[in-house]
Amino acid sequence: MRIIVAIIMCLCFSLPVIAQAPGDPLAAEEGEVITGIVAFEGAVIYVGPDFAYRIVGELPLNGSVTVIGRRGDFIRSWNGQQWLEIAFDDGSAWVYARLIRTSVPFNSIPPTGRPLPRNRDGRVPDTFDLSENICDTWGGTFTQSGSVLSRDTDIVVTYPEMPGANVYSVVVIAPSGSRTAFDSETTTATILDSKLRSVREYGEYTWRVAPYWTYSSSRYGWQQLCLLQTGGTFNRPRP
Repeated sequence: MRIIVAIIMCLCFSLPVIAQAPGDPLAAEEGEVITGIVAFEGAVIYVGPDFAYRIVGELPLNGSVTVIGRRGDFIRSWNGQQWLEIAFDDGSAWVYARLIRTSVPFNSIPPTGRPLPRNRDGRVPDTFDLSENICDTWGGTFTQSGSVLSRDTDIVVTYPEMPGANVYSVVVIAPSGSRTAFDSETTTATILDSKLRSVREYGEYTWRVAPYWTYSSSRYGWQQLCLLQTGGTFNRPRP
């Protein structure tokens, strides 16, 4: 019965769907497999969450899929920005979410993808290879110069290069959850102790990294390519 209600909510296009809060009875329970049923003929599968990606197949009408994650949010209507990551062959692929009825509301599915960047003319920059999901190319080693940040001591961190990215943001998360960003155009960034002092928090900090692409000098023009990846942690002791 819970699954039937969830499917009806997912197909109710005239009403806004609000992101599900933890504990929502319609959200997937811990360990529960999220499933989907193909609702339309010609459900094309892509290597990434965008119509610009390479096509890898097609799903049969009324076929069943296992849902891994999503890109985008459903607010009032389907607008091409909502995608589902599904299990496919020995890995995963993506399908436009409008074509699938899911066992939980769309916004309750965990986010796993990001949109492709676009130039001013709306085209994907030629620097990106769309034969594969661009975020699948981002992986490697994360390092930091030390585990303890003491007075007047900065931490230098490194992270993998992502093909096509031209700027990176290292987000340092304090114990309370407040965030401080350190940006770099290379695969090395410096976490400045002087900047963290204004946070006035001590304990374990986590640093995470996201790659971006931009054609603008303004940070507001940055387009995030992949979800944040955790690089490491460090302790900031009291002075």
